[in-house]
Amino acid sequence: MELRERIIENSMDMFFHRGFKSVTMDEIASENGISKRTLYEQFSDKSTLLEECLVFLENKMRYCTQKAIEESENVMEMVRFFHENQSDMMVNLRINFFFELKKFYPEIYKKTYGRFVEFHKEKTTEFLARGQKEGFFLKDINKELVAKILIEVSSALENSEIFPTKDVPRKDMFRESVVFYFRGISTQKGIELIDSYMNKEDNK
Repeated sequence: MELRERIIENSMDMFFHRGFKSVTMDEIASENGISKRTLYEQFSDKSTLLEECLVFLENKMRYCTQKAIEESENVMEMVRFFHENQSDMMVNLRINFFFELKKFYPEIYKKTYGRFVEFHKEKTTEFLARGQKEGFFLKDINKELVAKILIEVSSALENSEIFPTKDVPRKDMFRESVVFYFRGISTQKGIELIDSYMNKEDNK
């Protein structure tokens, strides 16, 4: 791995777990075993490094999403995968990450959030089309509108003021909103598969 890539990956991990404001360029240099001068030769300031880190995060998100698409037998397998991977710790880290980004770096947040929303809108619309083709989703749904609704619901679930984790685990929130929303737009074939999956969950 090249030096620049290593710095970006390590910095992203530090930013994600500790926040942007608390991580200094001195600490980033130390973590990567380089001098501060070498660090500044690669990145002119912390904001520049942050933007590079967000591009890294976006590419990683795209890779993981594509991997989930390719490894799922059908769209319901994807719903199951995303449900099972709802971790309170990771969701809270993500919430804090974007909250701090919005607060201290509003311009960077605006650019990044816009790209993330467009990506999720595109992939959700593709996901719905695939579900229709596979016979799991109703043919007459408005895919663009449903995609927007799902994105807004997901955003609301990550609002800790509305849904504190201490009250209800994120996995349960995802089930009661997103999973059951999919049940509402499903054909009988889709409903039966979702119910089968939910029954297995309840009997664990």
